[in-house]
Amino acid sequence: MSGATEENMSSASRLNAKFTEWRVIWDKHRMTDKSLVLARVLICSYFFNQAYTGLEIWYWYRQPFPLLYVWLLPLSFAVSFDLGTVPCASVMAAIAGYDVLHIFANQLNVWWVHGSLYINELMVKKLSLLGAIGLILAHRYQTGTKSRGAVAGMLITKAEEVMSDRKSVIMLIGRLLMSTLFLFVGITEVQRQWASVVTDAAGHQHRRRAAGDGHDNMWSKLSEFVLSIPFVLGFKSKATALLLAVVLVLEALVSWLWFMSDLNIGYKIHAREHFTVNMGVAGALLMFAYIGAGKYTVDEYLKKTE
Repeated sequence: MSGATEENMSSASRLNAKFTEWRVIWDKHRMTDKSLVLARVLICSYFFNQAYTGLEIWYWYRQPFPLLYVWLLPLSFAVSFDLGTVPCASVMAAIAGYDVLHIFANQLNVWWVHGSLYINELMVKKLSLLGAIGLILAHRYQTGTKSRGAVAGMLITKAEEVMSDRKSVIMLIGRLLMSTLFLFVGITEVQRQWASVVTDAAGHQHRRRAAGDGHDNMWSKLSEFVLSIPFVLGFKSKATALLLAVVLVLEALVSWLWFMSDLNIGYKIHAREHFTVNMGVAGALLMFAYIGAGKYTVDEYLKKTE
């Protein structure tokens, strides 16, 4: 009896030691700042939805099984909780890059065959998500820290990373990729909004889009365009990044609540994609504010001239 008891105690001790080892590893690598955890979860929500949508289309519409995108389910979960971030986020970046290239190759083929090039808001948002996953990787290559006080209200407080030239270049590329979304929206989507209003013979105005269509909004697109100008220049980078994130979240909650829509299942899937893209880019902007814009900004230039 005593031998069995000692064996059970030994097994419990080994299990407890293993648990302690895992806890040490987790505490060493996990992110403690809640805003950064939120940013990663928001970014990964887009990739999780991409995998789920592929499975949904496969099940309901008898399309080919999404063998490539289904891997985004475990990958996005792992990156959300900072588990194997570099290899997992690298694969996600490769899939996002493939997605962007595939979309633009199709559009270039249409342009070559039919003579018209059409690039919509959602396509450019996918390009922004490639920049977003790049920010997660950039955060892993930090080169040291320096203390700073509370910034951007009470949302973001941390020891700011010292930016190397290489990391500043990565941050610049990420900022430019995200900016393509907001600049594009300002130039083309607002024009589409005006074009969607038609006047009949009696002088009455009608909208071409169905009631409840999330595309039918102007305030968010104008706000994104106005804020994108200082953001792309790197002027008041953290403040503009946070304001853009707020606009994107509000747009998602006001215009893209797919489960509240009375339109068909195809629109609901499309609206959910818009919702998660908005949340993903908002997460990237939150992470951008957390990490810092790097050396290649108007803010840094103004500091040098003071």
